[in-house]
Amino acid sequence: MEITYIVFRQILKMFLMMGIGFGCYKIRFFTTKGSQVLSDTALFIVLPCVIFTSFQIEYDRQILYGIIVSFVLAAAAHIVAMGAAYLLVRGGKQEQRILERFHVIYPNCGFMGVPIAQAMFGGNGVIYITAFMCAQNFLIWSHGVTSMKGGGFRKESLIQVLKAPVILALTLGMICFVLNIRIPGMLEESLESVGSMNTPLAMLVSGTAIAQTHIGKALRRPRMYWMLFLRLIAVPAVVIILLSFVPVPEEIRLVTAMGISAPTAAISTMFAVKYHRDVGYAAELFAESTVCAAVTMPAMIYLAQLLF
Repeated sequence: MEITYIVFRQILKMFLMMGIGFGCYKIRFFTTKGSQVLSDTALFIVLPCVIFTSFQIEYDRQILYGIIVSFVLAAAAHIVAMGAAYLLVRGGKQEQRILERFHVIYPNCGFMGVPIAQAMFGGNGVIYITAFMCAQNFLIWSHGVTSMKGGGFRKESLIQVLKAPVILALTLGMICFVLNIRIPGMLEESLESVGSMNTPLAMLVSGTAIAQTHIGKALRRPRMYWMLFLRLIAVPAVVIILLSFVPVPEEIRLVTAMGISAPTAAISTMFAVKYHRDVGYAAELFAESTVCAAVTMPAMIYLAQLLF
């Protein structure tokens, strides 16, 4: 129950920060272009700093084991989500179906997951959710890109995976962790200071994204409720039930459960822009799932605690 309270409290703080981003966009203090710059800053600079500094700890075989297990469980959770997406997301226009399946499969484990994992389990939580993100990034830049643009998998997608700042930070952090390499204290403190901006910056970006959508109009679509149910309740519940049978530490299972329970990934709207999909609908799916996650994420974590 204590962890559920921590999650709920963290989500409440995050939504208050989103409200600031929402208000700043509405009064035109933030522009669409400006929010994109903030998003790129969070994804490509701040988040890698959080990931790298989380590995600046003494080598521990148990933590290395946790990283490997978290990666495997994350990949398995996404496979479950893929199965649900392709079996249960049917009908409608193909243009919308592509976005809906992406929405069901990929949770926002970076913007939402890292702050909550950090609140739940401190540095270890960040390490385990980073492993989750690593598995997700490989899938996003392979399956995700292929589904968004159409056609087969290309080696350029794999190169994009390996060049992603999050993956580079993870790789460098892992090398330092395994070889017990510690960077100078002043440099580490500077990177930690940059990393401390992750939660507020990510939530400001999320708030501006919500401000650019018509929530009332989106809620009048019956199909939207089915997508929200799949992303926020059905897929997480199935994964949590399956995790209850996996004999690994509870901390790792809870982080995995939290990661898969997050709302749809913010990158879905970026991909919609890049690959000329329905950006408005992608933003609506992101916004609606983010708002509803304030209730569903704590509920899913509570379910996980009951079963684990």
